[in-house]
Amino acid sequence: MKKIAIIGGGVAGLSAAIYALRSGAEVTLFEQFGLGGLVATIDKIENFPSYLSVEGWKLANDMSTQAKALGLKTIRQKVLSLTKSESDFVLVTDKDSYSFPAVVVATGTSHNKLGIEGNLVGRGVSYCATCDGAFFRGKPVAVVGGGRAAVSEATYLADICSIVYVVTAQNALTAEEKAVENLLAHNNVQLCRDTVVSEIIAAEGDVAGIRTFCDGQTSQLDVSAVFVATGAVPVTDFIHIDDVERSRGYLVVDGRCETTVKGLFAAGDVTSGSLKQIVTACADGAKAGSFAAAYSATVKQ
Repeated sequence: MKKIAIIGGGVAGLSAAIYALRSGAEVTLFEQFGLGGLVATIDKIENFPSYLSVEGWKLANDMSTQAKALGLKTIRQKVLSLTKSESDFVLVTDKDSYSFPAVVVATGTSHNKLGIEGNLVGRGVSYCATCDGAFFRGKPVAVVGGGRAAVSEATYLADICSIVYVVTAQNALTAEEKAVENLLAHNNVQLCRDTVVSEIIAAEGDVAGIRTFCDGQTSQLDVSAVFVATGAVPVTDFIHIDDVERSRGYLVVDGRCETTVKGLFAAGDVTSGSLKQIVTACADGAKAGSFAAAYSATVKQ
């Protein structure tokens, strides 16, 4: 019997599950939170094939429904460690331990922090505009970052907040040109280039503003919230297998989405691939799930 584990319930993990299940594998997916991952928090997705526009929660829900209909087994536990025995991979969670002949890692990334948030997370500091933006409807906010995530967050907020300051240490925004054009088309968006946030100001325990530094000058922006979108780091610290090759922390995979350890596959943002998009995460998942299922069939159990 083909038997695999998938760690991570985002679109990469769900795609891996769908393809492995369709290959006849018994699939167990470990996810400490709900299925869908970061995609479920995105307001609108406009670059996924077959959709002019689709809400992130709907895409994630459709994929999870499809996987469950195929027989996906899910375990709501946090994976604390992944090691390799002579014949199996051993997963230790916060509640139990499990063994599988093949594993797909699809744990994605975690948000970078500014390091000055203090105890203001949840009190005006957020890492998800679609999760928390509605709390600041009609109010001034700041988005810190200049990449794809920052532009997406700011575009969403521009439709509900009075003003959106986009603060980036770079000279220009680095997201797709069309996405940047859409953002700057809003007349309530103010771009602060070559600027860093030096302090988050609090009043009565909540965010009240930020201090910024640009061209030798310090300024203050009065905002009710700060949305941090400065990139992310891969979630791989639970993998305790010496032979796994990494690049800047990301897992290195081949064309089959297999790592340098036989039977260990990876998909999505946790890999070293240069393009971090939903469609590439799904493609990675399709390969990882298919080849993990095929590999597991070769292992004597």
